Amino acid sequence: MNREELIEKAYEVRKNVLRMAHLDKRGFIAQSLGAADFLTVLYFHAMNYHADDPKWEGRDRFLLSAGHNAIAVYAAMAEAGFFPKDWLDTYGKDDSRLPMSSMPAFTPGIEISGGSIGLGLPTAVGMAMGLKRKGSDAKVYIMMGDGELAEGPTWEAAMSAGYHKLDNIIAFVDANGIQADGKTKDVMDTEPLHDKFSAFNFDVQRVNGNSISELVAAVDRAKSSTEAKPHMIICDTVPGTGLSFLIGNSKSHFIALDDADWERAFNELERGKD
Repeated sequence: MNREELIEKAYEVRKNVLRMAHLDKRGFIAQSLGAADFLTVLYFHAMNYHADDPKWEGRDRFLLSAGHNAIAVYAAMAEAGFFPKDWLDTYGKDDSRLPMSSMPAFTPGIEISGGSIGLGLPTAVGMAMGLKRKGSDAKVYIMMGDGELAEGPTWEAAMSAGYHKLDNIIAFVDANGIQADGKTKDVMDTEPLHDKFSAFNFDVQRVNGNSISELVAAVDRAKSSTEAKPHMIICDTVPGTGLSFLIGNSKSHFIALDDADWERAFNELERGKD
């Protein structure tokens, strides 16, 4: 897809997020809107997969480490054709194939269960080592939140990934600056991320996570690199992108909106498309 087509897809992904969150009139809305651009680039530019055969052996693996943000991934997967769009209207409900926290037993195309945060990168290391032993060219993509980087297993895994030169890992940090208890820097400041991952022998890039052009360039560079290093793309994203009244709200990690706000949300998103 070209840049304009990817921008259009990102709009559809954001619209899907609102469609799901509106069912309960609350949810992980702001960070999902902020993550829409790099998820769009992943599913419609970077990754190799067959949506109609989600267990295809040659597929690239995508791991959602912070499983509570599954709403954003479902929004992209629906556009990619992993399941019918009408499943979105069951998000988080009893017997839904789209539980609030992602689980492979329920949703085709989901690789790991996302419960406790901080376990995604360790799982990615194991998968990447296994793929290399099989002689597979498949890559392991992983999406982490900046808040979960305070978890110890992340750094043990980073040390392992660098030591074993797992160049088939392309990791993303959604550096949106918010988590459940407030601003990430006030809870546990994990910066400087570029320096830290570089010290663990990662090839590190830092980009505007809401710029389709920068994201495409970063992914292409990581995929074409000949360095025997795992790859980290730190994405500085704006929670609530597309909805002005959510931007800058440090309490928007999980937020409830009243009827007037929902009307404003749908109207703003539509106007932003024009």
